[in-house]
Amino acid sequence: MDVNQVRFGSYSIGNSGIGAKKSEGKEKKEVAQEAKSAGVKNEVSAEEMFSAMNIAGLQNKAQININSRAEVNPSDYLDENRIKDIEAMMGKFENGVNQVADVIEAEFPNALSQQDKLALAANIYAAE
Repeated sequence: MDVNQVRFGSYSIGNSGIGAKKSEGKEKKEVAQEAKSAGVKNEVSAEEMFSAMNIAGLQNKAQININSRAEVNPSDYLDENRIKDIEAMMGKFENGVNQVADVIEAEFPNALSQQDKLALAANIYAAE
C-alpha cells in the first residue's frame, strides 16, 4: 500500500499538493497583504522593552524567605560534660591556630592581613 493513496477529502498524506485547488485570487490577496504589512513598522519604545524584560525577570526570580536567626542553646541538646569537652577542644584548637599564625607572621612579616593569616593558619592546623 502506498501512503500517497490515503486520502481525506481533497487532501492526502505524504503530498499536500495533490487535490488542492489553487486560486489565483487568493494568492494575489495574500501578496497584497504581505506587501502592506512589510511597509508597516512595529515600533517599540525602549521603556516598553525594559518593562517586558523586567516582567520576564520577575518570573524567574527565586523566592527566598530569610528567617530570623535564633541563638542555639547547647544545653537543650548536650549535657554539661559534653559541653565542657567541646569548650576544651576549641581552646586547644585556638592555641594551635595561634601558634601556626605566629610562625606564618615570622616567615612572612606583614604579608597577610590578620584575618587572612588566621584563615590560613586554621586550614594548616586542621590538616595536621
